[in-house]
Amino acid sequence: MRRPLVLLAALAVACSAVPLPRRSPYHPADADLSVTRIVHASLIVEMRGTRVLVDPWFYSGFVMRQQEPLGLTPPDLPGAAAILLTHEHGGHTDDAALRQLATSVPEVIAPARLTDRLRGLGFQRVTPLAWWETATIGDVRITAVPAAHPVPENGYVLERDGVSAYLAGDTREFDELAEVAARFPHLNVALLPVGGERLLGLPRTMGPKQAAEAAAKLGAERVIPIAYGKQGGFPVRWFARKPVPRFVAACKDEGIGAERIVVLEPGESWHYYAPRAAVR
Repeated sequence: MRRPLVLLAALAVACSAVPLPRRSPYHPADADLSVTRIVHASLIVEMRGTRVLVDPWFYSGFVMRQQEPLGLTPPDLPGAAAILLTHEHGGHTDDAALRQLATSVPEVIAPARLTDRLRGLGFQRVTPLAWWETATIGDVRITAVPAAHPVPENGYVLERDGVSAYLAGDTREFDELAEVAARFPHLNVALLPVGGERLLGLPRTMGPKQAAEAAAKLGAERVIPIAYGKQGGFPVRWFARKPVPRFVAACKDEGIGAERIVVLEPGESWHYYAPRAAVR
């Protein structure tokens, strides 16, 4: 009897309703750095008017589904100078969303293996980046940095006028994080996955404890937890329970106070204004 019950539970999760979008408006800011969380690890990062869309995910699949409401929907998106993709998994590379965005966003930056797929979706300008390679969008310098995942993945560091943000993507723990910290010793914010995704018991992304340890190594002024807003694949795939409160508690154990942690609900933004003396 146990096996049919497990299969029924998996089907129930797969068929569960996706939360209704909130249809939040996007409010541009004059901040040196703004981060808006859309859902899961889907973000808008803006640096003094140069706006990039990170891992846009608007349409749930049959198995991997959003478990929180979209904070922004495609009609509510502001214009973007580029899209950044970390890797090819569902929840990060959404073909339906990308096909729509190809008509309005002039460039996409991604791991090289996604180049043909993205051109097939309609993007005229695809910039493939390997680790430590760079590209420039407006006045923003983008560096692809290492990540560890079952498929090739990029993290990214965005820099403009002495202000910087690290986007970790869907990574699990990896040795090269020390090199990221060494090359970018003055990060203003680090966005780290805390969802603790596991497949057949094997870790695919950082959980709360691993993310807190990564935050301590990076030493960023602020830390934003991401990549905890999807579900699906049970019983072979599961995620950490209550990842954000556990991340906050684990950060305390690492000497990172709550004042350095920024938790964003879908559609919510965080703005950073650098001291004028620090801006080059």
